[in-house]
Amino acid sequence: MNKTIIFLVLLVLVMLLPYFILGEGVFIPVSDNMDSNLAWYKMLQDQGKIFSSWNTPVEGMLIETPRFSYPSGFNVEMMLYGLFPHLNAYMINKALIIIIAFFSFRFWLRGQQLTVKNGREEILWCLLWASLAYYPHRGISIAALPALVQVFSLLLGKKDHVGHWLFLIGYACYSMLFLASFYFLTGILGWIIVSSLKNQVIPTRTILAFILLMVVYSIQEINWILGYFLNDQFESHRADFTYDFGIWINQSPIDFFWSGDQNGVHFTPIYPIIFFGLVMMAWYQKKWSSKSFLFLNLLFGVSFILAILSRVGNLEFWGKVTPKLNSINLYRFEYWIPFFLFAGLVYAWKTFSFRGISWILSILIFINLFVYQYEWRYWINSMIPIMDQQVPSYQSYNATNQMEEIKEYLGEELPNSHFVNFNIPPAVAAFNGLITADGYVQLYSKSHKEQVYQLIKEELGKDDSLEQHFLEWGNKCYFQNAQYPDDYFMYQWRKEAPLMEPSYDYESMKNELGINYVLSALPVISEQLQLVKVFEDEHSAWSIHLYQLK
Repeated sequence: MNKTIIFLVLLVLVMLLPYFILGEGVFIPVSDNMDSNLAWYKMLQDQGKIFSSWNTPVEGMLIETPRFSYPSGFNVEMMLYGLFPHLNAYMINKALIIIIAFFSFRFWLRGQQLTVKNGREEILWCLLWASLAYYPHRGISIAALPALVQVFSLLLGKKDHVGHWLFLIGYACYSMLFLASFYFLTGILGWIIVSSLKNQVIPTRTILAFILLMVVYSIQEINWILGYFLNDQFESHRADFTYDFGIWINQSPIDFFWSGDQNGVHFTPIYPIIFFGLVMMAWYQKKWSSKSFLFLNLLFGVSFILAILSRVGNLEFWGKVTPKLNSINLYRFEYWIPFFLFAGLVYAWKTFSFRGISWILSILIFINLFVYQYEWRYWINSMIPIMDQQVPSYQSYNATNQMEEIKEYLGEELPNSHFVNFNIPPAVAAFNGLITADGYVQLYSKSHKEQVYQLIKEELGKDDSLEQHFLEWGNKCYFQNAQYPDDYFMYQWRKEAPLMEPSYDYESMKNELGINYVLSALPVISEQLQLVKVFEDEHSAWSIHLYQLK
């Protein structure tokens, strides 16, 4: 077997080993993953609505939401959930991202004529890119970016062939347009325009390739287009979006590449340190590489522009041009940074011929695997406590046993029961088939958001930042409380005081939203609620208190 394939297979096996050994006891990311996407996919799976039409109602979060509120069924990632059991689909998606990332980076390396004499070094560079901790629900948006850049480079040089066009179709089918690819396509469009002006030639085939991408994305996102853009009866909560508060303001340029979190991939800050160290060495020895200089400028350029936008409050600039695009966050142009950084690293390294690069790359791959891959980091930490942090597994977070007990306890009342959640993510209930009035959804009706706000506004008024978070962002349509603001990591191993009399309009909760029960991670002291039962499970992340509205 070719040694390239051997190394790649070993990487995939090591990456997925926690799944094979731990099964549902595997540790996978919570934020923007188990608290949202995985619950959405489970709702769609269980209700057989992965491929339903745009206006098909989906029960679960926010009581009922239209199908176009969720990712397209024509995306490769979502198709996996239509073909395989839930956790298996998640694991296969991760494996595919690793494999595609590897060959994507190799394609770019060879296209840039960076194939080195020592084939092992080429393999290690590709393994390094493939072993980064990509967010799984971005698909190959970032993982395959090197190949996307290389294909357009070849198109501009009139060196394309049919395989490149097939790749573009595959990329569009396995990436997320408005979560990531929109920002890459915008950058590539700018590249095409600059190239056209520079060469005084209209690159017809390149433009056709760009149009092909947009056509495939339009087909994939047809539900979203019909439901959001062409549906006058739907007003989205995203109309209120602003990025002029919280984590989106007053960022400095260095924040964008030093943090190692580009909201689509995690990596160690060691990479920028090595890059800038190599650049300084090249400058000192007068071995400056034009390509490393280009990527250094791109890295700094994107970072400075985004830092300026975050300080002047224009991150939602598109909304000022097209109101429907108000929630497009220009921060996400930072998704270019990992590629710019790695491309710069390769060119800066290529400037020198020093020994030990294989060892350095191997150490970095080791760090990617066992420190930055969530599954390994917390599995190791559960056996050898290094971090003072305990996180739930896939099984303990979803608390299926307790939820089944709750459903059995409620019996015939269950079909007519609606729930809300106090300091326990609504995703847990929705994952297990309960109907909740709250939820973490990226696109839902503004009327539901306003209805929930009327019920909780007195409690939100106790904390200005919490109220702003709800009104000006609102993806988390949660029944927040000022005592534990936005704290939905209230696991049973934490020992916290009871939740004291949250100021909600309980009467309207019953009459307007039909809410019967509260699921709380903590005891609640309130004259408006009656404790029904506490559901415990030593293997669960939660102590679930079931309350009934009086």
